[in-house]
Amino acid sequence: MSGRIAILVLALGIAATAAAAADGITITDVKGRQVEIPRTVERVACLTGACYEKVFLLGQADKIAARAATYPPWMFQTNPNAKTIPTFSAPNTEDLMSRRVEVAFAFDRPQQLDALAAAGIAAVVATAPVVDDEAAFAESVRREVRFYAEVLGAKAAAETWCTDFDRRLATVAGRMATLAAKDRPRVYYLRGPDAQTTHGRDSNIRWYGEMAGGDMGLSRQARPGIVQLTIEEIVLWNPEVIFVGRQYAPTLVTQDPRWRDVAAVKNGRVYTIPDGVFFWDSSSEGGLLMEFMAKILHPDRFADLDLAAEVKGYYRQFYHYSISDDEVGKLLHGDGPDGRRVNPAGN
Repeated sequence: MSGRIAILVLALGIAATAAAAADGITITDVKGRQVEIPRTVERVACLTGACYEKVFLLGQADKIAARAATYPPWMFQTNPNAKTIPTFSAPNTEDLMSRRVEVAFAFDRPQQLDALAAAGIAAVVATAPVVDDEAAFAESVRREVRFYAEVLGAKAAAETWCTDFDRRLATVAGRMATLAAKDRPRVYYLRGPDAQTTHGRDSNIRWYGEMAGGDMGLSRQARPGIVQLTIEEIVLWNPEVIFVGRQYAPTLVTQDPRWRDVAAVKNGRVYTIPDGVFFWDSSSEGGLLMEFMAKILHPDRFADLDLAAEVKGYYRQFYHYSISDDEVGKLLHGDGPDGRRVNPAGN
């Protein structure tokens, strides 16, 4: 794009945003920043990978003007129109302006937030902050969904989702109430793309794993964010159960001789985690993830939990998609619609 055209695009975008702001409202994002947005938001950009699923969950996917390039297995199956949404590897402010983006759901990256604001695009942070206990984590998950709904004008849908989330939490918590610490299996989450990369102490998987009755000590002790561990740390921890996420292959550990003496590998307790409209370790499908982990870790306490029925009900209610018996079988096995387990973006 030439300099003259870029300036014209910038000017038009700022003018359009200024006109919208005349009828704007001020909201407080999850980070505590006050941001002015249009009273009625029509076009948004999903700069975070998890954003698309939240917007789709709330029935507002037609407002997405651009999204981060990420390819969870059931995105297109549940919404073929998602294929038409422009994607990007790194957001370009001029491109977002040319697409008449009003609000961008962004990471907490000050330089990027400032650049978006300077271009007249309302940039909001929706990702949940670091928390210290299960109750605070659950509230942060609700807060995130409610914040998306506040921006998009979909508060009723968010409250319906929160009610369903609380039901799942209460069911699992009730059955875990009498669980002794010694009966919590040691759990390692393989986040990928390599076997030694996991999620740290601030992650959804840490909290859902603990709620599901696992000892997530390795994640709990690690620093926040995506964490690279040494094989020595993992062998010393000696996990009894390994969950493999993000569509990566369990052979990352089962065929690596360095893992052969790890309890989970020796005892055949390496499981692939399902992924859906987004990867379950960062998705609003986290309630399903918690149930899935709980049933594997404590099958005696969850013998009557029908995971297929839970997934069917969730997809029907929140994604308006009637997932078939064959499809739900693939999903719960950790596969995509084509029966394969693939992460084309390697993220």
